[in-house]
Amino acid sequence: MDIAKTTILGNSGLGVFALSTEKYSVVPFGVKDISVNTLVETLKVKVIKTTISNSVLVGTLSAGNSNTLFLPPNIGEKELKTIHDSLGEEVEIIELNSKFTALGNLMVLNDKGAIISDMFEKNAQKQIRDALNFEVTVGNLLGSPLVGSIVMSTNRGALVHPLLSEEEINEISSIFKVKTDVCTINRGIPYPRVGILANSNGAVIGSDSTGPESMRIFEILLSH
Repeated sequence: MDIAKTTILGNSGLGVFALSTEKYSVVPFGVKDISVNTLVETLKVKVIKTTISNSVLVGTLSAGNSNTLFLPPNIGEKELKTIHDSLGEEVEIIELNSKFTALGNLMVLNDKGAIISDMFEKNAQKQIRDALNFEVTVGNLLGSPLVGSIVMSTNRGALVHPLLSEEEINEISSIFKVKTDVCTINRGIPYPRVGILANSNGAVIGSDSTGPESMRIFEILLSH
C-alpha cells in the first residue's frame, strides 16, 4: 500500500483527466509512460488509453467501480470499442442516457455504495440504479450538484471537502461503508477527486500536493 505523486498531461488535476477503480484505470492518450507506470505499480491496475467524446477529460466524463463503468451517450464508437476490448466481460459498460455528460462530477461510487446528483433526469437515475447492485443515494452536498468532485471514495476510505458537516461526513461513511474524513489536495484545493486516483492498493496524487496532504490521504485511504 503505497502513495505516489505524478501529473497527467503536465497537470496535477489527475481526477479531471483519468479514472481509477480496483481493477482498471482509464487515461487519455499522450500520458507519459512514467505516469502510466506509476499507476500500474501503485494501484496494480490495467491501464486503458483513450479519449471520451474526443476529449482528454476522461475522469470528468466517466464514473465507475470494479463492476460497472458509466460513459456519456456521445462517446465515439471507436472509443467505446477500445474500452470494451480492454475490459472484456468483467465490467459492464453503461452509456448513460442523460443530457449531462460530466459524469465524474455528478456521481461518486465504490463497490458498496453510490451518491448521484439530483440533477440527473429520472430515467438516468433509474438506469444507474438498475446497473448497480446496491442502494443509490440521490442528492447534493454543500448545496452543490457536483457530488463527484466533493467526495472521492475507494473500498477502504473516502475523502471529502473540508466544509462538509460532521453529520454529512457520517452519512457518507455509512453510504460507502468506509472511514471518511476531510482533506485538501494540490496545495489546498478542497475537491478531493480532482487530484487523487486511488483504490485499495494505493493512491496516486497530484505532484503539487504537500507533505501534510499526502500524510492525510495515506491515513484515511491506506493506513488501516
